[in-house]
Amino acid sequence: MLTGFSTIPLQLSTYIGLTVALSGIVLLGSVIGRYLLHGVAVQGFVFLASIIIIFSGTQLFTLGVIGEYLARMYIRLLDRPAYVVREELDH
Repeated sequence: MLTGFSTIPLQLSTYIGLTVALSGIVLLGSVIGRYLLHGVAVQGFVFLASIIIIFSGTQLFTLGVIGEYLARMYIRLLDRPAYVVREELDH
């Protein structure tokens, strides 16, 4: 019932997925930057976690985009008129 009448939850999942993927890319960049600048080997968990965050965010983003597309197609197929005439003017 919450998501049956609006595409806002789908748009929210798209934005959250994009944010998560971008934060994973930033985390991966900091891990690689730390290795290149300081020569310090980072723990494998941080590298693995950043890769998992990137793929999880990308997956959520993609599901949100596909969900929005399907929701828009469903709304178009409801046989509602594209517009409603409020009043007719006599000429």
